[in-house]
Amino acid sequence: MSTRVLLVDFTETVLTDGLQAAGIPFVQVRSDDTDSLQQQLATATHLAVKSVPRWDEQLLALAPHLRVMVRGGAGLEHIDASYLQSRGIPLFATEGGNADAVGEQAVGMLLSLLHKLGQADRQMRKLSFQREPNRGTELGNRTVGIIGYGHTGSALARKLQGFGCRILAYDKYKQGFGGPLVQEVRLDELQARADVVSLHVPLTGETLHMVDSAFIGQMAQPFWLLNLARGPVADTAAVIEGLRAGKILGAGLDVHENENFERLTPEQLVRQRSLNFMENVVLTPHTGGLSVESAQRIARRVLDILLAHR
Repeated sequence: MSTRVLLVDFTETVLTDGLQAAGIPFVQVRSDDTDSLQQQLATATHLAVKSVPRWDEQLLALAPHLRVMVRGGAGLEHIDASYLQSRGIPLFATEGGNADAVGEQAVGMLLSLLHKLGQADRQMRKLSFQREPNRGTELGNRTVGIIGYGHTGSALARKLQGFGCRILAYDKYKQGFGGPLVQEVRLDELQARADVVSLHVPLTGETLHMVDSAFIGQMAQPFWLLNLARGPVADTAAVIEGLRAGKILGAGLDVHENENFERLTPEQLVRQRSLNFMENVVLTPHTGGLSVESAQRIARRVLDILLAHR
């Protein structure tokens, strides 16, 4: 069967123009258009997707002619890689395409926490002019611990370079990456020294609830927490407990354990409302990797993969 590409949620012209120039037929569908998606899977040979829906065996089985699958972005936890492997279908990701965007947002969230920008902004909008309660803390005096030194973790380290802070990094699966920019450490050493912990690990069985009550209790001093990885890497209940107890000084959360806010469980809704009312919490809707530039980079890499495996 000749190549026929199915693009799910991709609208970037660098991708569509590139396929058109190469003479490769393609179809674009939205992931929320379930009927069209299932219909188009029947004749697709190449599949390029973003983050939704969950690509399980039941859905992937609707693509009997599939030869290649590409994930535009980082993280493959929502794709049944084992099923694809059983069919001999290679699965590619475009890791690193959004690393700079994530690194920049992590810095922005950290600065917002340290300098109480969100709190001050909310007060000013209520015509409440308060200086002393919004006295900030300088990043240059801090030790930042990065957990996971892949594309996004190393991007954050580069972004922090000009602030004069000390940078530690722990990665269970990488060694020998330390240097003038970052000091490679064990996890227990990071917990003993870090004022800031920033999470940049994939969601796996090992990293599920990595930051729990035990992790927080093992931190030698109160710390600021950033999670721009995956929501379930941090146990939300434990984070709230840590914030209330003062063990966590503030949290920047770009990712959340359940990101379908229309289907939060009663317990999840209570936790989310608790976070909403905390002044020392910055919340964003999983936008860390979303930028105009990252979308173009990712689309370009998807195109390169599709052309190389046409």
